[in-house]
Amino acid sequence: MKSLTINQYSTIHALVSGVFDGMFKISEISHGGSFGIGCSHALAGEMIALDDTYFEIQGAGNIRQLTDHEQLPFAQLTHFNPDDQFPVSHISKQDIYSKLSAQTNIDNIFVAIKIEGLFENVWFRRTNHQEKPYKPFIEAIAEQSEETLHDISGVMIGFWTPEHFQGISVAGIHLHFIDDARKNGGHVFGFQLKNGLLSYEMKQDVKIHLPNKNEYLNTDIKVSDLDDIIKRSEG
Repeated sequence: MKSLTINQYSTIHALVSGVFDGMFKISEISHGGSFGIGCSHALAGEMIALDDTYFEIQGAGNIRQLTDHEQLPFAQLTHFNPDDQFPVSHISKQDIYSKLSAQTNIDNIFVAIKIEGLFENVWFRRTNHQEKPYKPFIEAIAEQSEETLHDISGVMIGFWTPEHFQGISVAGIHLHFIDDARKNGGHVFGFQLKNGLLSYEMKQDVKIHLPNKNEYLNTDIKVSDLDDIIKRSEG
């Protein structure tokens, strides 16, 4: 059965405000979908959910499968059943909007995205594990690991979010990458695709699941310079 819902656990506002502790067990949020992105407890790495498996891509580049009892501070998940797919070649991250817009008007709706193929290069980052008391978000991501890989096959998944939902989610194109060997990946800053397949699914609903733990309930999540912080952290 097709689902038009993205299940989002916590908000970007909360993450930027320093709510880094895991709040949602994998065993619980897996009901919300097996396709998506997020980050792991204490910003220890980037999360990518694919084929009913939840991977943590750590700052040092190690990849491991997350277990059911582990918890995440933030995630976006859905059940992915593409509306359409088409071959693409010689495109970059900046081209995705125009490619999707050529198919349908996406300005006011969410879209789940999957790009698989051979990449000329992928530039990505991975967050590094933070210790309590946690640093401010902007300082924590200053310690992130960046890497560019060349001539690599893999898959990118993520979401298009309309501009007016900035802060709830990350407006624009937000993608994570994992290679076919499941050896490397991270949050995508940019890429050049040689050739591959772009699949997408329009999503009409976003269901926000907020934490009920004290760290979230007692945190001031008002962020005056949110747009700037997101731009600096998301690439």
